[in-house]
Amino acid sequence: MNVCIENAHQKIQVWCKCFPARSIVLVMNFFATFCLYVLRMNLSAAIVGMVDYEKLNSIRKAQFNLSLQNESRLHNESLHFTYSTCEHAYYDNKEDIKTSAVVEGKKFLWDENMQGLALGAYFYGYVCSQVIGSWIARKVGRVKVMGFSVLAASLCTILTPAALEIGFEMFVIARIAIGLFSGVIYPLVYAMWTMWAPPAERGMLMGLNFSGAAIGVIATLPISGWLTTTFGWQSAFYVTGSIGCVWSLLWLILIYDSPSEHPRISEKEKNFIQNALGHNRDGKAKRERSRPVPWKSIFGSFRIWVAFSVFFCSDVLLFVFLTLLPTYLRTVMKFDITASAGLSAIPYIAKFVLYICAGFCAKRLISMGVKVIYVRKLFQSLGMFIPGLALILAAYVKCNIPLVMLAFTLCVGMEAVTTPGIKVTIIEMAPSFGGIIFSVANTISSTSGFIAPQIAGLLRTAYQDDPIQGWRALFWLSTAIIFLGGISFLLFGTVEVQEWAKSKDEEENASEKNENEKLDTEPVA
Repeated sequence: MNVCIENAHQKIQVWCKCFPARSIVLVMNFFATFCLYVLRMNLSAAIVGMVDYEKLNSIRKAQFNLSLQNESRLHNESLHFTYSTCEHAYYDNKEDIKTSAVVEGKKFLWDENMQGLALGAYFYGYVCSQVIGSWIARKVGRVKVMGFSVLAASLCTILTPAALEIGFEMFVIARIAIGLFSGVIYPLVYAMWTMWAPPAERGMLMGLNFSGAAIGVIATLPISGWLTTTFGWQSAFYVTGSIGCVWSLLWLILIYDSPSEHPRISEKEKNFIQNALGHNRDGKAKRERSRPVPWKSIFGSFRIWVAFSVFFCSDVLLFVFLTLLPTYLRTVMKFDITASAGLSAIPYIAKFVLYICAGFCAKRLISMGVKVIYVRKLFQSLGMFIPGLALILAAYVKCNIPLVMLAFTLCVGMEAVTTPGIKVTIIEMAPSFGGIIFSVANTISSTSGFIAPQIAGLLRTAYQDDPIQGWRALFWLSTAIIFLGGISFLLFGTVEVQEWAKSKDEEENASEKNENEKLDTEPVA
């Protein structure tokens, strides 16, 4: 067995020598973000096959009928449980609804609050591990921490059906654990490029890298929906967990923390990367990485807190749709499980395209001489105000499927446009500490991942006699939040390097520049 594994390892090593080392890093980082969303989104698709919505509605109708009898009301036709949902909008006859699911598996009577807890539990763990995970990785190595973290998250995913057999509480614990182990992925992928991406290639490499997130959603929603209906909802967890396990093993075999540690990289490529990053010249890069993190200055900076708040407001809309779009299509639009999961992936196809287009357009505008701050505010505004307006449209088009999907595509797809906005701005304000500030910003913004489903559950419970009104309340609240974030960035956003983030070299250069400007403005005697 060990001989077979060793032979396989050697074959992989030989095969990889045919490609530039940083291209292998790109492919594996792409699939790192892909796996992040595969492990996160499997439940969003599977839950529509796990919850017995029909039985829940029957119980509520029976309870409502009983309350009417107690109050001596005879007009049962006025029930509000069905009039505000679409009557099988996706099908011409109701028999398709009954026979569309080949395998249903065991179903659960989870009310809206329990569904919100199930969908949001992942983020309770996710927000806890990003900063501390980045700190641990500095001590023991980024490759080891990320490889074993994704492996642990994948194993927890495979064990999720077994946890649910024990009880709902154990299921929630499993989802928290998956989020805890997954939280390190984004910060460490981001940090990997500080060692592997030459400045001239960084935008292209990172743009391609993070598009893996959109592809992860595009693949996970329809595939998990198909697995749920064909083999039972348990299969969605088995398959997605297995994907993560395979990626973890390849990552630990193929990837190294830096070019200097890589055994297969060519001398030409290693020298090119190190020269571009300044790692083998005056030691500047090493000094920058060893600077102590100015925590007090970071958390005391008004501009940084503006960036944190805008990041949070932007992610509210993202997590509302990541966790709740399949549920909306299933419970309100009356799509079956496969259609709900499949159509939920359409907005993310647009998002993938916009990831690439937005970066190219932003670079083009800057090269034409448009000020960087104007470009950042333009793209951030487009990525927040257009989705906010589209969300209001979605709340009132009722059962018009093309308009609903257009509105949702704008809401989800345009979020990618904020990448040349706030996500780059955070780095520009403090280049030496961009990674750690990103991990803090992502931690804060990720709290919306468990807040949004809980608020949605409360609103849906409050309006359970009229489901569309509950969803409208959620959409209006989300719109108000993202509009607040967009206005805040327009008023207070900046790309200027903060004083506390400047290196000694930058401070000396700035001082010399100021002195020269003073000399130029002094009158000649």
